Amino acid sequence: MYHIKRLSDCTLNETVEAWNKGFEGYFFDVRMDVDRFTSRLGNDNISASLSFVAFDGNTPIGLLLSGVKLLDKEKFAWNGGTGVASSYRRKGVGKLLVDQALEVYMQEGVHVATLEAIATNEKAIKLYESKGYEIIDNVIHLTADKSFEQSESNRYYPLYGAAVDAQYLPLYQWETPWQSQWWCMKDGQSIQLLTQEGETVAYALFKRHHSEDGTLKSVTVTHCFIKEEVDHHDKVLECLLSHLFPASTTDYQCTMAFFKTSNQKMYQFLLNKGFTHKVEQVWMKKIIKSPVIGTR
Repeated sequence: MYHIKRLSDCTLNETVEAWNKGFEGYFFDVRMDVDRFTSRLGNDNISASLSFVAFDGNTPIGLLLSGVKLLDKEKFAWNGGTGVASSYRRKGVGKLLVDQALEVYMQEGVHVATLEAIATNEKAIKLYESKGYEIIDNVIHLTADKSFEQSESNRYYPLYGAAVDAQYLPLYQWETPWQSQWWCMKDGQSIQLLTQEGETVAYALFKRHHSEDGTLKSVTVTHCFIKEEVDHHDKVLECLLSHLFPASTTDYQCTMAFFKTSNQKMYQFLLNKGFTHKVEQVWMKKIIKSPVIGTR
């Protein structure tokens, strides 16, 4: 008989076993040991009390990870991964986990539940749709193995800060996937692009990774937005890109992660600059509880 326990009531070994079994044969290798798994819980703001592990007797057979954030008086929940052991798939375990999560979301006063699913994972998408989730956007990961020339524009200048600072920008976009947000950018940076008058016309969140000898290995950008009303979009984007991906004597990997294709001007610009698709996902939402009128 299958039963569900909160992750907070399970051992780490049980939870990691459930993860590795649940994502066996996945679209890419996501196996983890205990150290990597616990690191991921912290990096992605996963709540152990709002995440669940499925058991068959004493054997872990699947799990669902969740995080919850209060944003502007509304609670948002994120499904950070639902996996079921291969021998238990198509036996209702995934439905049990999703139902349990949605029940607890309701109890916790969550207004909106979100998740991402691999675009070709039709079975998972159908499961989520059967539970009331709807596809609201497409999310892609774009990569390029190159460096970019420094912009010659002197119209704009960069202002750097910590990723956490970006939440206070008037331009900041809250309607993006969970892992693109500032709270998942531990040790990340923010950049604003300012006019000579001090107006912010674009911003981004990013992380740079270096090898032991200091060589730049990769840059990952999770937020990248431009003010819609600004003139000379291409020049602004050219300047922003040159600061995010600085010129280098050696090539390094440039990644735009959790990028919404509805961000059309930026999307087309990146494709024109040689970025290519690496992973494609759908971004899904379910309204659980209507917000109180007048809270926004």
